[in-house]
Amino acid sequence: MEKIGIGIVGFGFIGRVHALAFSSAPYCYHDLPYLPEIRGIATSRPETAQKVKEETGVALATSSFSELIAQEDIDIVVVALPNALHREVVEEAARAKKAIYCDKPLSSNLEGAEVIERVVKEENVPLGVVFQNRFVPALWRAKELIQEGFLGEILRFRALYLHSGYLDAERPLTWRLDRKLSGGGALLDLGSHLVDLLFYLGGEEPHLKASWGRTFIPERKGREIKVDDWSVVLFDLAGGGEGSIESSRISTGSADELRLEIEGKKGAIRYNSMQPNYLAVYDLKDKASPLGGDRGFKALECISQFPPPFALPGKFPVGWINAHVACAHDFLLRLAGREARGATVEDGMKVQRFIEDAYHSMVRS
Repeated sequence: MEKIGIGIVGFGFIGRVHALAFSSAPYCYHDLPYLPEIRGIATSRPETAQKVKEETGVALATSSFSELIAQEDIDIVVVALPNALHREVVEEAARAKKAIYCDKPLSSNLEGAEVIERVVKEENVPLGVVFQNRFVPALWRAKELIQEGFLGEILRFRALYLHSGYLDAERPLTWRLDRKLSGGGALLDLGSHLVDLLFYLGGEEPHLKASWGRTFIPERKGREIKVDDWSVVLFDLAGGGEGSIESSRISTGSADELRLEIEGKKGAIRYNSMQPNYLAVYDLKDKASPLGGDRGFKALECISQFPPPFALPGKFPVGWINAHVACAHDFLLRLAGREARGATVEDGMKVQRFIEDAYHSMVRS
């Protein structure tokens, strides 16, 4: 099997996740188009590069992303950096004719995203955006049901992504709290996943109605915070339905909770990432009486039932990393010209435009 070289720029938490995902793909899938190898990692400082080399044994560890991109044996550049730094790395990787696997969102703002879109199209290089929730089996099944007409006309789309980690006013300051590096707060960080699912599942072009945001802790460690801790966005669906997206990093009791409720004239579906093995479905065709008949939400056992060529038994509970492995595998399929369902640069632009519009119209408190 032909080998393909992976270079990772940025090796914090998400960089390690992407390294694990690509490294795991050969053990999780039959008939891979390429055998991925992690051949280089770029960090921000020489001392962290040296530590990474000692910990991972990777062939190249450097504090220069340009040095990594210049390596002839690196075919895919994984961008795992703060949002505002995506643009420079993507531009250089595209000019070097590398495929690009970019963490979400494309950039910290629409201007940077437009540059990314332009350069990858000029250089004709593939770019995948890591919206891994597309690859949760329950959400995969949700898309199938919607396409089959199970819901009928969609009346309401409600999505929430809830974290609680920013309740701690003493937590260390990171780039996510710096508007220049992040471009936004909860809406861009968490809400981008929800916006992608809105487009991916419904295939509709929503019409933005209103958005609100609030910074509940406006000062941390003596620094003014200018990104939203919480936001909600309201919109109309193209088919006439209503929609809302709520993003929060101050939701007490929520570790990593993505909730989805979609209601139609024929049925409804619900999903919660804290119970990721099941998709709840409600079918109006079920008998309504006597005593409630067969009506009620039923739990479809989706678990780890990824379709072939997934190599492992699908009967086991799904985990968060499974979706990342499936997303990395899908990108390898795209490089080989096979059918793929992962987010493209065009998908990333849809998300970026929607969020940019929401921020422009946002009422802040």
